[in-house]
Parts: sequence; C-alpha cells; structure tokens
Amino acid sequence: MRSFLNAVIFTVAVLGFFTYVCIYVTGLSGGGDGGGATGVSPEAGEKIFWGDGQCHTCHSIGTSGSATRGPNQEGLASRAEERAKATGLSSGLEYIVESIVEPDKFIVEGYDKIMPKVYDPPIMLDREKILAVLTYMQTLGGETDIGAVMKFKDRIPEASKTKVVPWVPPIEVDPKEGELIFFDDTRDVTCSKCHLLNGKGSKVGPDLTGIGAVQTPQYLIESVLKPSKVIVKGFETMYLMTNDGMAYNGLLVSQNEEEVVLMVDEDGKMEELVFYPDEIAQMQKQDVSIMPGNFSEMLTTKEFYGIISFLLNQK
Repeated sequence: MRSFLNAVIFTVAVLGFFTYVCIYVTGLSGGGDGGGATGVSPEAGEKIFWGDGQCHTCHSIGTSGSATRGPNQEGLASRAEERAKATGLSSGLEYIVESIVEPDKFIVEGYDKIMPKVYDPPIMLDREKILAVLTYMQTLGGETDIGAVMKFKDRIPEASKTKVVPWVPPIEVDPKEGELIFFDDTRDVTCSKCHLLNGKGSKVGPDLTGIGAVQTPQYLIESVLKPSKVIVKGFETMYLMTNDGMAYNGLLVSQNEEEVVLMVDEDGKMEELVFYPDEIAQMQKQDVSIMPGNFSEMLTTKEFYGIISFLLNQK
C-alpha cells in the first residue's frame, strides 16, 4: 500500500513540474493571456509572405518571384520612408501599415486598385500574421523593430468573422472542364496562349498561378468580360504606326534609344516584333487591353463559368 501511495505522489509531482514548465514557457513566448507577440518575427513573416498571405501572387522581391500585379518590394522600407514624408505620415512603417489596412489609400503610380484586404475573405489573415509580415517587410531595406510594429497592433483589424459562403455559379459546371478549355490550344479562345498557370502556358499576360486565393469571383468575372477596365501594370497596350502606314497594337516588351519591341498577335500566334526609331511614325499608349473583350460571344455560358470555377480553385 505504501509503495502504491509513493508512486501516486511521485506521479503527481512529475505532472506538477511539467505543468509549471509549460506555463512558464508559454509566458516567455507571449501566450497564455494573449498579450504577447507569439509568432511575430521576420522569419514567420517571410513564410506568410510566400505562403498563407499570398503576397507573392502580386509582389516580387528583387529577383525572387515573378509577379507583376503589384510593385516589387525590394528596398521597401527605405522607399516607404520617402512616401511617408510625402503623405504626412510619421514613418515608413506607418505608411506600410496603412497600405495594408486600407490598400486603396496609397496607390503607387502605374498600378491599379487591385490589392485585397488581407484580413477579409478569401485570404483572412489574423492580426498576428499581419504583424509578422510587417516585421519581415522592415527587413526589406531596413532593420526589424518588433517593438515599433507592436505599437500598431490595435490599428490592424482582426480577421473577418464573416462566414465565407462558397461561390456557386448560376448553372452547374465542372472546374475540370474549365481547365480543359483554359489549356485547349485548338480553340479560337485559348487562355494559356497568354497566361501562365502553375508553370504551364505563356507569359504574355499576367501569371494566374494562385489567383483564386487572392481575388473574388466578381473580380475574375469582370476581368474576363471587361478586360480593359483594370489593366495590370506591365501589360499595357501600345499603338505603333510605321512610316509606311502599317499599324500595330501590342504589349510593350522593351524600349530604348536603339529599338522598340512589341509583343503582337500575328495570325493567332504571339510574336515579338522589333522596330527601329527611324521607321516609327507614331507610338502611343492605349487604354485598351490586348485581351479580347468579346469572350461573352466566343464562349458558351457553361464554358465561361467553367473557366471561372477552375480559376477560383487555384489557391
């Protein structure tokens, strides 16, 4: 009996010791009462940037990534300081915070209002993850100051509690059929002729890898039906006329003192054409997308919503 009691006492003591250790460690890491900064670090922020936050679908960092929907974030911290002065904010960090909380507030010249609120659907980052991303952004041309970031804690909204209702197309469609149409190069409408998705297709237009994780069904539908309403930076159309009266509409690939290179549609195939200054009579940027605006006529309703459903599955 005494041996049994000793064993019980020993077991309780061991459990008590481990409970104390867990509580102590939780306190050190900022957990427990929720008042700390668990997971708020540049390392965590970097993983979120290239992962759950889907930031990389719109932003590159230097030569890392290939997204062009938003500005390249290399040197962000130093640029943010300059923009903070221009906009009357206290610091570059405040500028970055405001740009995340209210993405339409400060639009970088040449870009459009397409950045989603990352705390709302479909991304829905919680406050801690956003704070972590901020500490990572501080490293892009500056130094991390977690204390400074935490001062903006109450400015960062909590993740939306709105129940996300899955999008349902008006007719029954199969995303797999939408995928076949997207990549079918035998059709007059071939999305992959201009768009890259998961490494497959062509990069004439914006890369659509992961697009379903950052954009709403409404955005995708409008982008297909009204492609000229929002033209992603780097994919503007240029009108060029040569001295012999030949006119071209295409994407401006490059331009310097020696030549102008346009990506144009030549009999259904995208090709790069080179023009030299002495043969150009006129050149002007257009507000019309190179993407056809008559998809409603070229696709059946079922095909159209099949493609939209397929794109929304790209997380």
